[in-house]
Order: sequence, then structure tokens, then C-alpha cells
Amino acid sequence: MENDADAYHRMHRRTLLARGLSAASLLGASSAGFPLTSLARAGDGWGSFAWTSAEIAMGDTLMVSAEVAGSPVRAILDSGSAASIINTRLVESLDIAPSGKRIIRGTGGRVEVTEISDVALTVADDRRRLPFAIVSDLAAISSAFGRPIDLVLGEDILAGRCVALDFTQDRIGFAPTGSFAGGSGWRRLPLTHGTRSELLVTASIGGGSPVQLIFDLGSANALMLSTPFVAAQDLLAGKARSTAALGSLDGVQIVTAFVLDDIVIGEVHIAGVPVAGLDHWQSDSAVGSIGLPLIAQFDVIMDITAESLWLRPAPPKHRLPMLKDRSGFGLAVSPSALTVAHVAVHSPAEKSGWSVGDRIVRIDGRPINASYTRGQLWRWRFLPAGTHFRLVDGSGIVRLLTLADYY
Repeated sequence: MENDADAYHRMHRRTLLARGLSAASLLGASSAGFPLTSLARAGDGWGSFAWTSAEIAMGDTLMVSAEVAGSPVRAILDSGSAASIINTRLVESLDIAPSGKRIIRGTGGRVEVTEISDVALTVADDRRRLPFAIVSDLAAISSAFGRPIDLVLGEDILAGRCVALDFTQDRIGFAPTGSFAGGSGWRRLPLTHGTRSELLVTASIGGGSPVQLIFDLGSANALMLSTPFVAAQDLLAGKARSTAALGSLDGVQIVTAFVLDDIVIGEVHIAGVPVAGLDHWQSDSAVGSIGLPLIAQFDVIMDITAESLWLRPAPPKHRLPMLKDRSGFGLAVSPSALTVAHVAVHSPAEKSGWSVGDRIVRIDGRPINASYTRGQLWRWRFLPAGTHFRLVDGSGIVRLLTLADYY
């Protein structure tokens, strides 16, 4: 099916290239990278859901526990993928036989992938049997996170269900489709599909008329916009700007990085949103996409089958921060070093003479190892302007860098 292939490709280009070269690690538009702050609210208005714990990992990725054919796994949730994806290693260990091949269409050509049929998945005691799932090697993702990642949950796991995302209490919940009817503080938005099966919502950008945006839980960028739309709306007028690198299955795209003054979603104004402006935008139905850092400003209930998205602003003091990079590094993460994949224009990294291919092995005396992505060290690039760091490169040379607001 062509639409399934397109939708699968939207996830595949982001995630399977290598998680260390993700949009967030390169652009720096991400939310907090630690277990979410718990918040008890009286009369929380969520309704009745079967809940399980969730985690924001590495500042930009929603993770949950799940089961594949009864085997416990760690999973990434990605509404931008039509089909769920299971790690090759897990499929082999469970002795699941491939059922065939599928052609996945990307912007740079077509890729043949293996699929398996009649897949039993469980999330939060919600048991599903999927007609098929894609099999792919998720080793690079696991390496970058410093833990095994064996499953990417796509839109297929969301269909036929109400799915609740409570970012302030670290949890995701499931209920039957049509079971949530709103309540105090909630606002319903239509959740429709585009020509390539994208999930679409409406928002107003920079005070303009409402436009369609892809609703993408698997995107690490708060907001991505097509360059023609940015130009037509004159969104860069008077703004400092720089560059970032966006990893994809088809290569690395250099994008424009800037901060948007205001976006309105469900009558809620969100200010100071980091943006990636893309020259090569693929959707015919939307001018951009909203990703996890922006979505996490809200309590969320999505019912794809009922074409409904319910949003309620999270309490301001407990919203996940949309962090801004102040180093200028686009970094590919490995267990022993950070490799420079991009140096942003006008950034501290550029002014300090760093180049693509350089490696960082220590930050203020702390070695880069597997704990980088699971601890707090990765947050160093988002600290206040004026913060100084002593970086040790691959040759053992100490190089000083001072963070700055370069865009």
C-alpha cells in the first residue's frame, strides 16, 4: 500500500538513520531529559484509562514498556509511522519467521524491508494483534540511548483506541475509542489524515491564518516548517538565524534554525518555539509539523478512529521546557565520544574553530560514555549563555567554549 509506505518512511527517515544523529541532538529543540515531574491535581478530568508509566528519554523521545509475543521490551512511541517496527534481534530471538517483503518509498528512492504477520503486542494491559509489522535493525538507536530499544510503536497501535498522554505524571493511558467526551479545560481539535496518511491538526503561526500541521509524537523538533511557508509569512523578518542538520534515511539536510514568537494551538498561545525551516518538505497536506517538545506543553488525548484530538494546557510551572541549544554543535552520540556532525553558522562552535568530524571525549573532565544519554551530562549545551566549558577533543587537546544565544 502506497500510503502505508509513505507514512512508514516518515518515521524511518528520522529514527533508523542512527539515533545519535537525531533532529533534537543536532538542532537542540527538545524537552527535559529526565523522568517527568509528578504533579497531583484534584479532579484531574482524565476519565477512565488503563495507565502505564512513560519516560521522556534523551529529551525528545517518548518511551514506554511493552510486550512483543509475551516478551518484555522497551518501546518508542511514534505517531508519524503507520506501521510498528520490531528489532531484528528480537524477531530472531523469538524465532518469528518473516512473512514477506515490502517496498518503502523514500524521497531518495525505494527501500525493501522485511515484515512479519499477526504480531501480538501489549501496552498498558491493552492487547493487540497487528496484521503485520516491519522488521529492522534498531542497534544504532539502542546504542545511542545506552539501552536496548526493540520496538517502535506506530499509528497502528493507536487505532481503535483513546490514548491519553499525561506528561506531568509520567504516564500513558488506553481506553476504547469514543470513550472520552471532553470536560472542563479540554478543547477538541479535528485529527485528520493527509494524502500520505499523515495525522493533521490545525494551528496559527505567527499571528497568521490557521494552517495544517502534522501531529508527530516521534519528531524530536518542537516545530518544523517548510521554507516556502516561512518566506510567504515573512517569519524571519528581524530575527537572528543559524543552521542545523536534520538526519534522514536519504542523507543529512541543512535547515534554518530560528525562534518563532508565537504559535496558537487550540486557542492556547505558546511563545518562544524553536523552529527548523526545511527546503525539502515532503508533505502535500501540511506546511510543517509539531513534535513532542511542543505537544508536551499540553495534556493530550488522541482518538484517531474518532478523528479527535483533545488538548488541555499543562500547568505553566510544570510544562516541559523547550530547550535551546547554545553551543552550535550537531552531535552524533556514541558510547565513547561525541562526533561533530554539523557546526552551526555564527555559533560558539564555529567561532571556536570546530569542524565536522571532530570528536569530543571529555566535558569539564567528565568522560563521554554510555551514561551520557541516560544521565544529565547531555544537558550541557542548553545551559545559560555565558557558561564556560573545557572540551577535550579526540587528540587530547583542551578547547574552551562559551555558550551563547546565537539565534
